Amino acid sequence: MKNTRKSKKIKKIFSLTFIMAALFILNACTSNALVIYMPKEYISEDLIDAFEQETGIQVALRYFDSNEVLLTNAKVNSYDLIIPSDYAIEELAAGDYLKPLDWDRIDFDKADFSVNLSNAIDQLNTGGFDILEYSLPYFWGTVGLIYNNTKAGLYEDLVEEEWNILNNPDYSKMIYDSSRDAFMAALYANNFEMKNATSTEINVAKNWLIDAYSKSNASIKSDEILSEAIDNNTPYDVAMVYSGDAVYILQENEKYSYFVPTWTNVWIDGYVIPKNTKHEDWAYEFINFMSTYDALLDNATEMGYSPISEAVYQNLYQDEEFNWDNDRIGYAFSVPYTNFEFFRYDVDLKKLMDDAWELVILSN
Repeated sequence: MKNTRKSKKIKKIFSLTFIMAALFILNACTSNALVIYMPKEYISEDLIDAFEQETGIQVALRYFDSNEVLLTNAKVNSYDLIIPSDYAIEELAAGDYLKPLDWDRIDFDKADFSVNLSNAIDQLNTGGFDILEYSLPYFWGTVGLIYNNTKAGLYEDLVEEEWNILNNPDYSKMIYDSSRDAFMAALYANNFEMKNATSTEINVAKNWLIDAYSKSNASIKSDEILSEAIDNNTPYDVAMVYSGDAVYILQENEKYSYFVPTWTNVWIDGYVIPKNTKHEDWAYEFINFMSTYDALLDNATEMGYSPISEAVYQNLYQDEEFNWDNDRIGYAFSVPYTNFEFFRYDVDLKKLMDDAWELVILSN
């Protein structure tokens, strides 16, 4: 027993030494690099290479799986540039973690925003948050549903049921693994507004999600759909996805089309500069590089999300090589909506959703 304890102690000391050495090496590697914290697979690597070659500035990409993970890490770690979603930007701003954006140092002209994006920004501003005070938008889009367009009767049911299709036992479904997105769908399915949801309404939405998950056999997944729905495979009759992911899937799979219910969530992701940035000048250089016409075009081409520039949007939409036909891919790319809400920073509502979502996950 004594020797065992000693060996464990030595192993523990070695592990700690290794971790500290790794952290030292990591810090040394990134102290002279622009550290960008962003979602995975959300930027053209060719553009990163081009920026490094043009400026001589090395880029170190760090990734997060969700805005919730980002919010935790951004408050305790140091990054030079972050790309969160609108409600996460609002939370970071409210917590005094961000520098206000200096638009005198930004080359992109606000007048060049796409028409629909400008309308969305105006609505968010009217709702009480000026996202442009802290951020230049990166991509934007909707949350909607891809559906198997070869399945008889599915489209007609989708038009009639909208978000309720995710609780229809006649179809295989995928609900996105996010408390925010899942409750958005469940609240709208029950004719509730997301921004004014009460604890009683959250409870109704929770029970609806439990029925969908444990009784109606809906799957709860996230980005796995990007690898599952290729080569004309249809793992689900209906799946909740972001519009840019829908564009990618529709390009790879003729059997899927995209549908946006009457009410949905519109989101805007954007560049923000944290207060503890070590390379503020480099952050502005990167923002300006990525906001040029060519970079916006290249990035949107590869990622499939709607660009912030009207000129770039029109270029892509009219490009025959892209096959943005109005019935399928162009519909997803154009960020279609009739009525929409932004998910706003609301501590109490977020806790209600997160706590209820845990019960949904545990229900099956």
